[in-house]
Amino acid sequence: MSESLSGLQAGAPDTRRFQTIAFAVGGISLAAAIVLGFVAPRGFFESYLTAYLFWVGLSLGSLVLLFIEHLAGGSWGAVITRPLEAGISTLPFMALLFVPLLFGLHYIYVWTDPAYVAEHHVVALKTGYLNIPFFVLRAAAYFVVWIGGAMLYLRLSARQDRETGRSGRLGFRMKNMGGPWMVIYVLTMTLAGVDWAMSLTPTWWSGIYSVILMASQAIAAWALAIVTAVFLASRNENYDHLLTAKRLQDLGNLLMATTMFWAYTHVSQLIIQWSNNTTETNTWYVARLGPVWLGLSAFMLFFGFFAPFMILFSRWVKRKRRALTLVAGWALVAQLLNVYWFVVPAFHRSGSQITFTDLLMVVGIGSLWLGLFARSLSARQILPVNDPRLVKVMADHHA
Repeated sequence: MSESLSGLQAGAPDTRRFQTIAFAVGGISLAAAIVLGFVAPRGFFESYLTAYLFWVGLSLGSLVLLFIEHLAGGSWGAVITRPLEAGISTLPFMALLFVPLLFGLHYIYVWTDPAYVAEHHVVALKTGYLNIPFFVLRAAAYFVVWIGGAMLYLRLSARQDRETGRSGRLGFRMKNMGGPWMVIYVLTMTLAGVDWAMSLTPTWWSGIYSVILMASQAIAAWALAIVTAVFLASRNENYDHLLTAKRLQDLGNLLMATTMFWAYTHVSQLIIQWSNNTTETNTWYVARLGPVWLGLSAFMLFFGFFAPFMILFSRWVKRKRRALTLVAGWALVAQLLNVYWFVVPAFHRSGSQITFTDLLMVVGIGSLWLGLFARSLSARQILPVNDPRLVKVMADHHA
């Protein structure tokens, strides 16, 4: 068996045109949102936070899935390594985009208002944790850890591409690190979920809240990896041969399993919170299951979970590229709506309407994110040709 496939044709896709369009659309959308922000700064920061949580979630979802696929060791993981690495390469940019939020904390987090804290004894007891200096310090620590983990894996992956003789050892190292890094991700994301989203309603608490956000991040990352893999297969013959119906089915099964876990955590939180029958615990759901938000809640139940879940039960769907791509694309939309449903009711808008600034922010931040994602994807060959998980598979294919 060959120890290397360095001669394999796995050139990077040309994404220059997409990058140009994405950066232009992103810049124009953000500029328009900033102009509107001078008129309505509160709405600007509300929209900014909502869009930011979704797109940084894609970066973090890619990070944890990279840990998982190295830990699992299957050849399906090697096929989506490059899309996941492109996803985590955006983390420094997302750290930079967090800075503008610091100028609008008093618009979106009520615990920054001394008058509100004085009126709510429960919140006053949390001021040792919920205060601006500690909030900023924690956010900086999260990004240092996440970017550190991302850069470590990107560096080891680049070495694996270069150092043919050590590819097995480097692959084993990345596999062994996967477990500890997953624990670190869960711990840091649990706190980040509390800080950035749950503290929008500081009188309320749930131990499952951040778990739901993590499941949402994983679904979005699986979906993006599937869409990207199908795109790459259409551009490269070797990638096309590797993305077999069986590997596509594996990816579809993982998307379905994560969707099941996401729904399970949602239901678990609802049962626990509602059964307490106390003002402190059920008000979060009273707002989201009341007349104003009931339509979106029902839509998420039937079209965010039941519809994709039942469709993914089909073996045929999971083995067909176009069908699975459509389901994955819808999963991305559903998780964007999930973030919106989680965050926006805390702002007490008059209805579940999506504002123009919301759309500008999602498109603006998202276009810049996708532009950077595409640039990273085009910077390296689309297959980790020295990855031990692929060596035997491709050697057998070319035998």
